[in-house]
Order: sequence, then structure tokens, then C-alpha cells
Amino acid sequence: MLAGIIALGIGLLAFLPQYGTNLTLQKDGTIKIYPAYDVFFHLAVANELTHSIPPQAPVFAGQPLNYHYGMDLAVAMFANATGLPTEDLLFRFMPALFLTLSILSVFCFARAWLNSGYFGALVAFLVFFGEDFSFVPGFFLGEKTDWSIFFFKVPTVLSLFYINAMLPALGLLFAGFFCLQRYLRERTTAWLILSTVLFVGLVEVKLFTAAHIMCCLGIGAIIYGLVFKALDLFRVAALTAILTIPFVLSVFLHNRGGAHFVTAFVPWTYVSNAMTAMGMKNWFANSFAFAAIALPLYLIGCLGLRILGIPRVLGAIVRPTGPSGLRFVLALFVVTGVIITLMVQIVPADSVNAYNNSAWFLAQSKYVMWLFSVEVLQKLCRRSVIKRQSRAVVGFTLTTAAIALSIPSTVQHFLLERYPNRVHGSSTNSANQSYSKDVVEALAHLKQEARPGDVVLPGKNLLGPVLALTKCRVPLGYFAMYLVSKNDFLERAKAEKMFWRSWKLGRIRDEILKEADVRFIILDKRSENVPSVLPSSIVEIFSNSEYALFQVTL
Repeated sequence: MLAGIIALGIGLLAFLPQYGTNLTLQKDGTIKIYPAYDVFFHLAVANELTHSIPPQAPVFAGQPLNYHYGMDLAVAMFANATGLPTEDLLFRFMPALFLTLSILSVFCFARAWLNSGYFGALVAFLVFFGEDFSFVPGFFLGEKTDWSIFFFKVPTVLSLFYINAMLPALGLLFAGFFCLQRYLRERTTAWLILSTVLFVGLVEVKLFTAAHIMCCLGIGAIIYGLVFKALDLFRVAALTAILTIPFVLSVFLHNRGGAHFVTAFVPWTYVSNAMTAMGMKNWFANSFAFAAIALPLYLIGCLGLRILGIPRVLGAIVRPTGPSGLRFVLALFVVTGVIITLMVQIVPADSVNAYNNSAWFLAQSKYVMWLFSVEVLQKLCRRSVIKRQSRAVVGFTLTTAAIALSIPSTVQHFLLERYPNRVHGSSTNSANQSYSKDVVEALAHLKQEARPGDVVLPGKNLLGPVLALTKCRVPLGYFAMYLVSKNDFLERAKAEKMFWRSWKLGRIRDEILKEADVRFIILDKRSENVPSVLPSSIVEIFSNSEYALFQVTL
């Protein structure tokens, strides 16, 4: 069963266009591309890490990279060790490795938690392929876009199959749970060190996951130390905090000139948005109706079958037991994740309409909550019958029902990913886009002339190809607004805009060239005219029917 789950996951990686066929050379000399911002960003970071540690931000030349890059560092290390292209590693080899290790990690902990390999495998399946109840309003309202995104906005499957650090972070998290469980049982130093190292490693893989589990460990350590006089959790929390200090200091120092994120108390935004999406915006005008109907309706829809575990989660918090604090920590992880997402907003300062990063806390809670929900199914199975044969029938029936209620939104999501007639976030993705033979030729010449880390100013529609096909940096690229201060971002955006406006008029403004230390300019001759007279500092070194490449020596 476990092998089947792993095979299903790897098969889906080959099925999805952002993995199996992404950045593959076609017979006609073109390169197939899945043009999602995450693809370009993570590939650019991985390329940066092959030649620069600590790295600069490849999408904002001159700025240190203040983003967790553990996943991309693994890609860069394998690239340097094996000589394989970073695109093959990021899209084909490493996702399969991360997926396999994460499924095994979830299974090992779930099996130990439930004392059952069968139900442990069910947890692993539901963590990776179980979604919410968004298919219910999706069916009734005839919604054609991604249901789990459109209605409740906290999907879990998408994050694991979308070039996101959540995939390896999930493996680290559950591996940390497994080691913590063994330490609390055996109280050996080896398990203590392993659990803390895994939790600390999350800081460089998924910062929000690291902060989430560390806070829960700290609260659990305090409560169990005061109530039960048990210091095991305190040892784990203290050692984790000590080992985390260097990473926290590094993040703080790198963010001094970076984007400033604010945490604001903005309650029930996700609930209100869901009611609007379901056409019930004006149904809950008064506070009582909102709290009594809208909030429970959102939680049921967003959590899906995980709602079975709510009584056990709340019971673990209200009635903590003395032998082990792990159940309390996991239940606290679930509850705090829900509360944080529903009550606060984490966005860049002065960008209130940006993506709300508090969603990650609820998503992380939903992964862990499957443990409590499957625990309920296991208990129902054991209580229902006595005969072994009947128990197998009941177990199979419960498993089938659980899967049937949890995968409709997942199936719809994968079908939309494979056949993308959809609206996805702010980007317009297509599995059938490609880079022409001319642009591939121009980028190949740039790759030959440029050194890793050189800065390239790309013309219209060439930002993605530069980041994907070279190891160069750009003055301004995807997600740069989340890496630098708003003023720095706006100033450089204005300078880049003024450069191209003057270029088309036959004049050269070199402010951005000097400020970002630009070494090359590449442009589409059909959209950016080449001035008849260029200064001696800008020399054309390549040209074909559509593209031109210039070297800058200032």
C-alpha cells in the first residue's frame, strides 16, 4: 500500500506539466515551459546557489537573499556534485526524492502514533492527496476554477505539488515528530539531538513551519514543566532554541534592508471571502449568525473530513496527560494554526492586498490534523466488530469512504493543472507555452559569454528565459517586492521603466546600468527598437532575426 502511494505521487509528478516536461528541449529546437512565477524564482535561486554562498537575490541584483533556501540549496549541491542541469534536478529528480522521503516520514510517524501500518498508510495518503469539502459548493455552483483555492483559499495538495518548499518541510516536520516521540519514550540523547536538528533545519526550508512548531514546543514545555514537573519537552525546546539562534540572527541581519512584513489583527477574512464565493455574502449580517453559522460552515468546508478529529484535538488540549507531551504539542499545533490564519494577516508593509502568509499556519495544521482524524476511524473500526474478517471489511469500508470524501477536489486540481483552462492566482499559466528557437539561440550565446552572477537587463518577455536558462541575475524580477523594501523596489522599477522608454527614443539612460552593475542587455528587436547609434560602452555581440544581445562596459 505504501509503495502504491509513493508510485502514485511520482506518477503525478510526471503527469503535471510543471515537472515532467518543464524546460525540455523539443525536436524543433524550442524549449517547452510552464510559465509560473514559482518555477522561475526557485530555479533562479538554485542557479545562484551553485556559484554563490551566501547568495544574492537573483531577482534583485545587489541585495542579499533573505529567503529560506534549503530546498534550492539541495538542488544546487546535487548540481555541483553530479554535473546535472539544475532544471532537471528541480523539476524531475529532486521532487521525486523529496516526495518519497516525505511520504516515508509521514508514514513512519503515523504508524508509530497509531500502532498500525494500515492506518499509518492511510494517514500518508490523506496528507498528500486528501483535500477539503470545496467540491460540494463547486458542484452545486458549477465553478470551473480550482475549488479548494476559490472557496476556502487554504489548499494543501497544491503546495506539495507546485515547486514549493512545503514538500521537503513536511518531511522534516514529521521526521522531527518521530524522533521526538522516540526521545519521550526512551529518553536517549541521540533522539533528542536528532529531533532538535530536524526542527532547526526547518528554519532554512520553511520558516513559518519552523516558527509554528517551535512556539508549540515552547508552550508545551512550560505547561508540562509547571503542571506535571516533566522536563523532557523543556530540554527539546531549550536545545532547539539554542541551535536556532545563529539562523535567526542571520535572518535578522539579512532583512535589515529587505521587505518589512507586518502582522495585523484582521479577523475572519477567510470566512468572509468564502461566504462571498459561495454567494452568501449578505446572509450573515449580524455577529451571532456569523459566529454560529458562517464560521462553523467555513471550518467544516475548509477542514473537510479532518473535522472528525476535532474532539480528540480539543480533548488533548483541555485534558493533557502526564506520560507524554507529544499529543498536547500536536493538538496545540493544529489549534494555533487555525487561530492564526483566521485572526491575523501577515503581509509586506504597505501591501495590504498582497498574499496573506498566515495561510501557511492553517495549511500546516491541516496536514497534522489527519493524525487525529484517522485515529477516530481506527477507533471506530476496532469498536465495530470483533471477528478479524469483519474488522477487515469495516476497515476497508471506512477507508474507501474517507478517500471518496477527500479526493474530489484533489482530482479536479490535478486535472486543471494538466489541462490548464483556468485562472490561477494572478498568473496565467499554460502547459503548452514554449521558448522559440531564436530565443533559445540568443540565451545560449548569453550563457556562453556571461559568468555566473553577471547581471542581465532583459527586455519584454525575456525575464523568465534569462532566469531559467542562465545563471545570471536580473535588476528586477519575480517576487522582488517581497525581498526588498518598498522604496527600493519602486525606485528600481522606475529606473528600469525609464531606461526602456528612453531606449525606444534612441537615448541611453545609464542610471540602472550603473546602480545594478548590469553587464548584458538582451531584447526582442520587434518590441524594443535598437537605437541607430549606441555609446561605446554598449556593444552588440549577438543578433538573429528576433533577438539582440549587448555587452555593457561601464
